[in-house]
Amino acid sequence: MSTRITQGMMFSRARRDVQSGLFRYTRLQEQIATQRRVNRPSDDPAAALQILPLRSDLANLQQLSDNVSLARESLNTSTASLEDASALMQRARELTTQAANGTLSASDRQSIGAEVEQLLSQLVGIGNSRRGDRFLFGGTNTGEAPFELVTNAGSTRVLYRGNRESLSVEVAPGVSTELNVPGNEIFQARSRTATTFAPAFGSAATGAVSGGPGDTGIGFAQLQVTFAGLGTGTPGTVTAGAGATTALGPLTYTFTTAPNTLSIGGGPAVPIPVTDGAFATADGRTISLTVTGVPATTSGTMIANANLSTDGGATTALVDQFADQSRDITNGDDGSVLYVDVRNIRRTGTEDVKFGGTFDAFTTLITLRDLLANDAGMPDGTVRDRIAQMIGEVDGAHDAVLDGLRELGFRSSSMETLKNRVEGLRVSRNESLSRVQDTDIADAILELQQQDISYQAALQISARVIQTSLQGLLR
Repeated sequence: MSTRITQGMMFSRARRDVQSGLFRYTRLQEQIATQRRVNRPSDDPAAALQILPLRSDLANLQQLSDNVSLARESLNTSTASLEDASALMQRARELTTQAANGTLSASDRQSIGAEVEQLLSQLVGIGNSRRGDRFLFGGTNTGEAPFELVTNAGSTRVLYRGNRESLSVEVAPGVSTELNVPGNEIFQARSRTATTFAPAFGSAATGAVSGGPGDTGIGFAQLQVTFAGLGTGTPGTVTAGAGATTALGPLTYTFTTAPNTLSIGGGPAVPIPVTDGAFATADGRTISLTVTGVPATTSGTMIANANLSTDGGATTALVDQFADQSRDITNGDDGSVLYVDVRNIRRTGTEDVKFGGTFDAFTTLITLRDLLANDAGMPDGTVRDRIAQMIGEVDGAHDAVLDGLRELGFRSSSMETLKNRVEGLRVSRNESLSRVQDTDIADAILELQQQDISYQAALQISARVIQTSLQGLLR
């Protein structure tokens, strides 16, 4: 059976050939115009499965490149701030060395103190440096100034409002870097050592010593040891007098009759009865007592209680058991705690307390400023000696700033290496994507030319077929 080719079949075949040629021609034009061989998944489904992951990798690498730029900018800004802080601490050392010179007058030291005051304000400003609207040294709390200079009851301190965490960002596949260092690790870096006691100017040693670890105070403090009345073992005929008392702790007593006398701590016998009598001990301490007569028990040991305070007497801790090794003294102004070994306290007075290893950059400048002002009226020699001791503290605070500077500088310099690594990965991914996705322009142009010839031939053949068919219909 023969197949009859109708006119409709010829028309359909001619239309399909023309449409197919036009489709291939248009697709080649698109590939040349976009320079991509694959513009949609249907162009090459297998290639599309490779293209999508490569494009995702390139987007991630672009984000990493942006992160590297952000990190480098933030680190460079922080580094510049710490360079300013380093220069400031160097100036503070120069002023400290100058102030320790014995030829300077009190007026000269006060002038230097005014400059130290300016350095303190500048250092707080550096600690509150910003990049845009974000503070650099507040840890992850970037929305508020991390440092605040506070003066309370004549005491100046710098409070840290930030936190101890760091901002981090991914800068390479599997690699993250911290964008900052919390400011307290730089400007308030401390490595606490032993707490030491020394009699304050014009005061005798009280016998108070450090009670061991656990202190939370910063810089210098003063421990006031005062008389707090009579405690256990006091005879019934004896009460505290209104006169001056310096003796504290256990005190032996001895009464005599005919004549009636009282001796305290091995000191001279004092005739009794007496009101506000001054009793001296064998070691030179004194206690004021009112004595009405001789009690039934004529010898023994009584306790002169003590009050301890580190905030000028606003908050006190009573010591009535001197056999206890340690008492904790809380400062009502700042909440700091000082542990005191009370076993050898025997005299009233004031102790200068130094919390070793706590002289951070701010504390050092505050202490130096206060020494230069000398509002306590200490002798020039004492002021010079204490200022000389501050040179080492300034150096230690400067070292902490330099440590932060080195850390941030190292991170900043490493960003260049990471940037090159990310750029290398981007080039590699782009090359892979190009091999799969991009058009070979030379081949595409040649194919387009061939397709154009085929398309034109299809048009001509179709035109003849259609013309011949029309002529047959017209006959």
